Amino acid sequence: MTLFRPSDENSLRHLFSSRYAEEILGLAYLGPVLNPAGAIESSPDCLIIDRRKSPFRPLRCEFKFIPAAGKEDFAHNGMFDIAIVWALPKGHGRDDLLKDLLQQNGCSELIVLEEDFKALRDLPVYSAQSISQLGDTQIIREIAIYMKLPAVFGLCMAAQLYPDKFDREKMVNFLSKRFSEVKKMQPKGRANVISAFLQTKPPLITHMHGSVYRWTNEFDSVTAANELMQLITSNFESQVPTKDDLSEVRE
Repeated sequence: MTLFRPSDENSLRHLFSSRYAEEILGLAYLGPVLNPAGAIESSPDCLIIDRRKSPFRPLRCEFKFIPAAGKEDFAHNGMFDIAIVWALPKGHGRDDLLKDLLQQNGCSELIVLEEDFKALRDLPVYSAQSISQLGDTQIIREIAIYMKLPAVFGLCMAAQLYPDKFDREKMVNFLSKRFSEVKKMQPKGRANVISAFLQTKPPLITHMHGSVYRWTNEFDSVTAANELMQLITSNFESQVPTKDDLSEVRE
């Protein structure tokens, strides 16, 4: 599933409901808010389940894209436990807004997705250009879906690094340290892990010189990295590459 940065409150809710966001946030949509009689309430937006620590607990949740009017945007949403916004307007501080929401709505937590979660902040912008690249996304998914985690992880690093290059030997050493199944392989087997993403059809990696390679110019690197990170998070339930990881393989 291809995900983009939200452009309004509706797309924000769809992003939150994705498995990708669920794994990152530790929060998941549960259902509409019910009153003591079991009837559905119109506000706040929903109940979510907080899985960040045990025991799990339901929370009354309100979504806003960018609350330009601060607490006034929440004035008619009743009582809720947590507010989830994409971003805060310029000049509005998180602490001040949370203080206002606690007093006005009983809200004890404010999550600002763009600020708090790099994996969501780095999603591609929803645009005519990004939509036109969905065909590329399908090709990348079809290639990577049958790969094991180390190879998908390496591909993702290559896409994240672009236009910078990576060194093949550094990549082999990194994957050997990160993944026990690679470390246990014979040297030839480790080389085969790299070959898995150097010999895809169509090619996703370009040989530059010697042991130096780079993500191809044929497929948008941002779109590819996003799709590969979603595979790593959702299919393998693993952490995506970090800046420190990238520095270890950069040429």
